[in-house]
Amino acid sequence: MKITFKTVLSHITYILILLGCYFLIKKIPSFTPPILLVIEYSSYILFGLGMLLSIRFNQGRVFLIILLLTLFQLFLNYYSRLSVHITTYSQVLYPVTCILLPLNIAIFSQLKERGIFSLWGKIRISFILIEMLVIYRIAVSIDPLIQKIVDYKFIKFPLEKMIMPQVALLIFFLTLILFIIKAYFKNSIFEVRLIGVIISVFTALIFINDKLSFSIFLSAAGLMLITGVIEDSYSMAYLDELTGIPSRRALREDLMKLGNKYVIAMVDIDFFKKFNDKYGHDVGDDVLKLVASNLVQVTGGGKAFRYGGEEFTILFPGKSINDMIPHLEDLRVQVSKSGYTRKPSKTQATKSKSKRGSSSQLFVTISIGVCEKSSKFKTYSDVIKGADKALYRAKKKGRNCVSK
Repeated sequence: MKITFKTVLSHITYILILLGCYFLIKKIPSFTPPILLVIEYSSYILFGLGMLLSIRFNQGRVFLIILLLTLFQLFLNYYSRLSVHITTYSQVLYPVTCILLPLNIAIFSQLKERGIFSLWGKIRISFILIEMLVIYRIAVSIDPLIQKIVDYKFIKFPLEKMIMPQVALLIFFLTLILFIIKAYFKNSIFEVRLIGVIISVFTALIFINDKLSFSIFLSAAGLMLITGVIEDSYSMAYLDELTGIPSRRALREDLMKLGNKYVIAMVDIDFFKKFNDKYGHDVGDDVLKLVASNLVQVTGGGKAFRYGGEEFTILFPGKSINDMIPHLEDLRVQVSKSGYTRKPSKTQATKSKSKRGSSSQLFVTISIGVCEKSSKFKTYSDVIKGADKALYRAKKKGRNCVSK
């Protein structure tokens, strides 16, 4: 798992939300009735906000999970109005909820993003509504088989005193392990959020008999999902989808923050069009990712951006051009030595099955033009134009070099 600042920040954010729930519960006795009323209905407020945001940014999976949490909370809070007896609630409705909630969250999290109001989105929403109807039917007509499942015990001690059925405990545990594995091996921020969500939902169900604690931990789940939507919308706006590095929009904002001393480097992949035509766009995309992964490691305090196509930009705030040339030379050499292992097509793989070296390594080089703010280049637009002209000179020199 690649540890990044964004990953660490996400972990800390969700840990702080859970800790906040703990301290909020400790403070409940000191709260006034109006505040307690807000806390009691806070989860519904956050769920509503989460659904609006997920609709706005077309986050189908988040919408489904929030809708699921909302409906299950309504079921558990207002079961008496649905003619469900207290005994049926404790023996059937609550245990079935504990079993199905983590299962649904796990299933919805693995679905491909298909939008909310598309055909696939409507089918998924219909599935949730049908599931709610089935749960209601199960609750009002106790089925011996359902009762046997929810009452099944794997061990007698110490979990027999838990309010939650052991089948649900097992499903929660397996769901948590699933999200931890996916977050670790795929470096998935979405799964990191879901780890926090599943812990919050589990804790809320444990505190089911305490209405305020139940609402607080469900609110935490809603807040985590809302945070996720905001993080994703930021990524879509400011990060390049292909390479994962800051996009041209982020570059424009950073250019506005530059002071009176800075250096801008324009980077271009040599002969990329020919390379793309020869090996195909998929290989070309992989090479762009490879180059970008090298650019983000540039030393000297530089920050890399995807400018467009095969062109990148590196900003060096507060630096001078002569000090940055060695760092850019090191970057150029690093890229030239970073080979991309091209996997053969199925036809080539069949032909070369008995031969060694069925995959080949491809290498690319970059040309760099660099310019700094001066009396000649007064604005960042002038500096970028100066770096572009320097890049053109680097191309004329034979490529794979740094020019100023």
